Amino acid sequence: GEVQAGSHEEIAVLMLGREGSGRTSLALSMEASRTGAYPVRNEKKADRDYLGSTTAMQPAYSRSIDPLGGDGGPRHTIPPREPGGLSIVLTDTQTSGARDQVRLPGGRRLPIALRSHSLKHDSVLFVVDATERPLWEDSDRTEELGQLCATLKQQQYMVVVAVTKLYKAREEALREMRLHGDTSHGGKPGRDPRRSYEEYVSRYIEKTTVALQACPALKSWHATQEPGLVVFPKVGSTIFDAPTWISRRDFEDWQERRGTAELPNLRYMQGQLEKLTAALAVRPVVPAATPWYQLVDDDSYRGRGGA
Repeated sequence: GEVQAGSHEEIAVLMLGREGSGRTSLALSMEASRTGAYPVRNEKKADRDYLGSTTAMQPAYSRSIDPLGGDGGPRHTIPPREPGGLSIVLTDTQTSGARDQVRLPGGRRLPIALRSHSLKHDSVLFVVDATERPLWEDSDRTEELGQLCATLKQQQYMVVVAVTKLYKAREEALREMRLHGDTSHGGKPGRDPRRSYEEYVSRYIEKTTVALQACPALKSWHATQEPGLVVFPKVGSTIFDAPTWISRRDFEDWQERRGTAELPNLRYMQGQLEKLTAALAVRPVVPAATPWYQLVDDDSYRGRGGA
């Protein structure tokens, strides 16, 4: 369940993802799902979060929402679901990649954003863009993400993966099929739109999950855990379809699709966003503000000449 007030004032979540992966739209959609109103976005930069949904115009993209100066990036506050619960504060960093990591003893890596923030976070949310090359076809990117997840899991942080733009990815697959024929996709996951949105999403999330679970770093981490521990990532627990609204107008348009027979509809989107938010709002094992240099594995550190 969600953390109750007392030991923490808020749940601090670091959000990481590549440029244009939909991080800002996701944060704003999580907030809108809880509050019932879509936050205002400043119009400074062309939005790359476009979903191809009911909105014809693409809104602008901005990093100026509650700026933190030199402490990482804009913050988005998601209110608690129930009175007495804690708010979730998402910090949207700059893009994350191989150059944005710091190596720890034992050859492991952490996002450099964690070090620069003195690890004032309880959870990490990785945002994966479904319109980009899928992880199961990109071994380098999968290994990079898997290593980061394994290190964070080893340090007992909550780690969650959100897959954005699956609606747009399926729309593109449907368009390609209409242009080139029903068999042009060759049945490949991510390119085959399948018979329904839910079938397409289920297949895509499952393939992404399997690709990450097969990553050597995550396999090594899991091998050191107690028997019976839930694997990472697990569908519906630590990896989710994360549909988003890209503007206030888009959010309002979707209110008319509350209970349509075809997914996604408003209830589905709200349900997915609530599951994602709830997954992040768990009691942290490692206290926020733990110095980054303490995040070392004792055994591997001693083996390399550490104290």
